[in-house]
Amino acid sequence: MKIGVIGLGEVAQLMHLPILQDLGDKFQITAVSDVSPSLVGFIKDKYHVPQGYLSAPELIEKSDTEAVFVLSPDQYHGEYIELALKAGKHVFVEKPVALASKEVERLITLAKEHPKSIVMVGYMRRFADHFLKAKELMELEPKKTEYLRFRDIICEGPFYIGQTRPIFYPKDVPQDVIDESRARRRQHLDMAIGADATDEQRTTYQMMTGLGCHSISAVRELFGVPKAIKSVATACGGTHVVVVMEYDGFLGVYELLNDQDIVEFDAAIEIYQHTRKLKVKYETPYVRYQPMSLEVIDSTKTDTKTTVFGPSWRDPFQTELSEFYACIAENRQPKTTLADALEDLKLFEEIIAAVKRGGK
Repeated sequence: MKIGVIGLGEVAQLMHLPILQDLGDKFQITAVSDVSPSLVGFIKDKYHVPQGYLSAPELIEKSDTEAVFVLSPDQYHGEYIELALKAGKHVFVEKPVALASKEVERLITLAKEHPKSIVMVGYMRRFADHFLKAKELMELEPKKTEYLRFRDIICEGPFYIGQTRPIFYPKDVPQDVIDESRARRRQHLDMAIGADATDEQRTTYQMMTGLGCHSISAVRELFGVPKAIKSVATACGGTHVVVVMEYDGFLGVYELLNDQDIVEFDAAIEIYQHTRKLKVKYETPYVRYQPMSLEVIDSTKTDTKTTVFGPSWRDPFQTELSEFYACIAENRQPKTTLADALEDLKLFEEIIAAVKRGGK
């Protein structure tokens, strides 16, 4: 399948481009685009790509691709998905699918007019082996959930990138392009949470759309959408967030902390089910092929037993891209559709509304 890659930054260079090359029996990269001429040239040479463009719309219009990977900044996702659908192409888009629920609702309507095109949103944590094993166990032996705790307490990529795969950072992006991108992001945030939102509220929202949607989406697959947001607390300019959610018969607490001074990647889903606890722990995505395991503790009044499933070294990014190919080949929808991703954005907008009300 001939594909085009739109946006050649960190996520493209660290994950998607190497994986697409590994999956050469399924995908052939025939076109790439970015606003940086030097970056386009670098990727074309490194991956032997015949076509390079400085404009995503030009790639979509002129290239002979069957599918496009939208890895550009979030505020451009909606525009590029729309153009790709109208051009009859399949779309893989990295999360978040967009910054505002209104835009996704419009895309859902458009996608219905192009039923032959598959659109898949990149929630790679939902394709990890240990997450899927937890879901399987919960379905095979249902137990009442008493409490849910999940979290993303992390150090971001630079610490890990500096020790692993080298990244090409261009220095030739025109200033007017940078300014337009910032203005567009502001406009889309206004659409999502209102022009009256404070800088702290904007930071919190972007924390949720950037990192939080991974965990929120995974928990949503297991338990559905929460019935209510009970409370939200933010601190440190919006980079520290604690959300208490009400589910059917239990509470869930989500902790989100982005701290570049603590070398830590503590991302996990912990499910307390009275006599059973399941713990799904995620490792940093900036280092591929790390072992992942599911820990299950079963208890009685006199004893406990801990079972570890795994480790598995299968890369969830590679699994999701293989699933994207399978969905196209079999003409079926993925589980991470536009409609699925819409639920996250609606929830994030509700969380900011709660912050505006004073955390309730």
